[in-house]
Amino acid sequence: MSAFCVFGVSREICRTVAAKKQPVFLVDATGRRNLTPQEWGAAVEQAADRIFSEETKVVRISPEFDSPQFCQDWIAVSPDQVKLTQIMVRIPAVDKQGGVKMRKGVPVMAWTPYSGTENGASHPLLDAAFALEVVND
Repeated sequence: MSAFCVFGVSREICRTVAAKKQPVFLVDATGRRNLTPQEWGAAVEQAADRIFSEETKVVRISPEFDSPQFCQDWIAVSPDQVKLTQIMVRIPAVDKQGGVKMRKGVPVMAWTPYSGTENGASHPLLDAAFALEVVND
């Protein structure tokens, strides 16, 4: 079961957003002119850099991993390509009363910040999730 991933801001995602927003033409006083692939690419890179420097909304930027150490390794591969990174763990969602939310008899899963410590202690909700999984098996 893959239960960990990285949320943050990725330069790759910013580049994708910029490419979708960047038109392939330029309108000026002389009229409409198509951009060359090099001009369009330069405009996309400039927009991506601007989005990356301004963006504060975090989204899932990594695949799912089996342990938080793999998430840390994924972040360490290219630290200049990501920012505002946070390791998240997938656990059953909890309602206001502290009970596990259920949908059609199955616990609803949600991403929650992982706060593992150096001494090996795990996330308290993660312990409850694994206990629930053992009981259901």
